[in-house]
Amino acid sequence: MSAKRIAAILVLASATGAVSRHPAPTRTEIAPGIFLFQTDRYGDVGLDGNSIAIVSSEGVLVFDTNGTPAAASAVLAQIRTLTDQPVRYVVNSHWHWDHWYGTEVYTRAFPGLHVISHEKNRKMMDGPAIEFNRPGLERDLPRYVEQVEQHAIADPALRPVADDDRLFLDEKRNAHLVLPDITFSERLSIHLGEREIEVLNYGRGVTPGDTFVYLPRERVLLLGDLIVNPITFALSCYPTEWVRVLERIDKLDADVIVTGHGPALHDKSLLHTTTEVFRKLIRAGADAKRRGLSVDEAKEAVMPTLRAEMLSITQDDPRLNESFKTQMVDWFLHRVYEELDGPLDDTIAAIPKS
Repeated sequence: MSAKRIAAILVLASATGAVSRHPAPTRTEIAPGIFLFQTDRYGDVGLDGNSIAIVSSEGVLVFDTNGTPAAASAVLAQIRTLTDQPVRYVVNSHWHWDHWYGTEVYTRAFPGLHVISHEKNRKMMDGPAIEFNRPGLERDLPRYVEQVEQHAIADPALRPVADDDRLFLDEKRNAHLVLPDITFSERLSIHLGEREIEVLNYGRGVTPGDTFVYLPRERVLLLGDLIVNPITFALSCYPTEWVRVLERIDKLDADVIVTGHGPALHDKSLLHTTTEVFRKLIRAGADAKRRGLSVDEAKEAVMPTLRAEMLSITQDDPRLNESFKTQMVDWFLHRVYEELDGPLDDTIAAIPKS
């Protein structure tokens, strides 16, 4: 482990305090009876997706169930303080582990509960997603956690991070994965007490089966990773289709938008900026490929034209600037080039080598 990496972990340990802990969610009421739960990351290895509870007079719907059973249990504990109604539905937005590995907590607590997602998500969850995560879970992550624990023996300041890293690894290893028992293709309407809940798919975007929720009366959108606040994660995406999906979503009347990570949004600025970045990358990628440029050369050529959008998203934070260049520009451009070579299938693409 490099000295730079150890220094970064020490900064994290100082920022998060000296005591190892289970992730504790923060709760925000984004509309009456609709609550966003955000979970702290685990040590320096594990992030977690947003989870949202829609409370009604006849039950609760939970949109996305975190990345670990521990995180989901902490969210459920807070839901129980809000209502004595049972959780009747879970909706999983897509196959990324940090949005559905905690579903078992809800199916254990509420045996009659239904788990809903797009038909393609179920196929991805039932094999390809597990295989995609297997090398990290069985080899890379254990090796890294062992390194942190070894350094923590000599430097006690690293112990809280090492404990949280170990907790995260153990939680992921021991999660009992629950597949959806209800699937849909384009739209599924749920009437839950006074709530009218639309479960929707507008086509392939960041994944083959992006599932999102719209509450027309409350004007609330729950988008999963179709966009992320602030930096959208474009690995293995479907560039041209994704732009069309975001353009359709933009036509929905929404006052509050919850993305897959980060605080809720109260306007469509990030949606518009992210869509415009993708439009520019599709045009620039097509032009660069015609001229025989590599993806790296295309990235260097297009970055100056994206400066205004980048600063709008990152506020010129150096760390976020790097994430923008990698997760939005580099990964998206790789998929633009692949799309230009022929139709994209639903296979999970490898992380591009930088």
